[in-house]
Amino acid sequence: MPLSKERVGEIAMMVLQDKLENNGSICLNPKEVKRDIINISKKLGITPQEGAEFAGIIFNTAYDKTMVELNSLKNKDED
Repeated sequence: MPLSKERVGEIAMMVLQDKLENNGSICLNPKEVKRDIINISKKLGITPQEGAEFAGIIFNTAYDKTMVELNSLKNKDED
């Protein structure tokens, strides 16, 4: 069952709060991400599956935004 927007928001607030209070960064190393999701899920009382789904949403959103910026640079060169 997909996460509701409300649940994504709840998890987002908990994850971001945890990240900001502890180290202020987000890692993209796959093994570290998996370990981090498992640890944070335990700490926050959510399932690792919810944590993984949430991370996927966040990473895909960040990737999409990055690609928009990169494509705008490429398009400027073509003009």
